[in-house]
Amino acid sequence: MSCIRKTLERGLKPSSSNPFFSSSPRKKNRHTSLFALSGRFCSIPPPASRKGIRRSGAMGEQVVTEQIQRKLEEVNATVQQHLAGVQDHINFTMQQAYFKCAYGCFDRRHTQEAISNCVENCSVPVLAANNIFESEMAKFQGMLNRSLRVCQDKFEAANLQKLKSDATRELESCVNRSIDDSLRVLPHVVDQIKSTLKIN
Repeated sequence: MSCIRKTLERGLKPSSSNPFFSSSPRKKNRHTSLFALSGRFCSIPPPASRKGIRRSGAMGEQVVTEQIQRKLEEVNATVQQHLAGVQDHINFTMQQAYFKCAYGCFDRRHTQEAISNCVENCSVPVLAANNIFESEMAKFQGMLNRSLRVCQDKFEAANLQKLKSDATRELESCVNRSIDDSLRVLPHVVDQIKSTLKIN
């Protein structure tokens, strides 16, 4: 499998290293953190280890792979920038409200079951907000990854036709278009999340 293919197949993946919720309410999530590139990108092996590929072709593929990597890193940075306000609202404002609400549940006049039910009710808003965030960002991630897979398929088809130089140029152009289209959609996705969560 080529390095370019591996790069495109990774695309944007959610990171589990920085989940939104480090304390109650507990909920196992797949998309709770901001997008992060998963793992390290591979590098093209030296031409000597790739039989049948000319040095110039391998160099060109390596350059394109590095350019794709940089573009995906730019997407991550842009996503994090746009989602900063949403992250702060869920991580701080809503978490703070949750703990204040849960604190008020601990009344010695109530049974343990009543206290547990009260705490659970307090967690509903923050968990609902997290579900909304997960859903909207999963749609964005899926849209971009599907677009990148189209670029990958075109690249592999061109390689089968021995159009190596044209394939790498078209791949770079295709990836740039896919990412630019996704970034144009991103502000609308964030606005939708903010509107649903009533974030000013």
